[in-house]
Amino acid sequence: MTCEAGPADFSDIVCEETGVSVRQAAARALIARDEVLGEPSPAGGPQHHAAMIEDVRALTGVLAAEFALAAHDVAVLRDAAYWASAAHRATMRSDTFALSTALAMRGYDEGTGSR
Repeated sequence: MTCEAGPADFSDIVCEETGVSVRQAAARALIARDEVLGEPSPAGGPQHHAAMIEDVRALTGVLAAEFALAAHDVAVLRDAAYWASAAHRATMRSDTFALSTALAMRGYDEGTGSR
């Protein structure tokens, strides 16, 4: 089983190993970028695919770590911690999945995706 992405419709791309869709991973990466890191949305522009992949992996990793720490103290956050970790694992397992997640994030930033 792999986490390879298929067609460009992000709602259809799901990592079979974790059950996380590209849209779910993108939403978690946006949460990390906007809330956890406190960084505003980027201005856009071209970005190398390798850098986009690394950004998504770092963002989902930060969110997974934040939720994992919080879940020790707040039981209600355990589900959120599980899905944040699953999103991070999915982006780590496949460059294609991570790049699709980054492209979905860009779509949300540009207003062409729906949150």
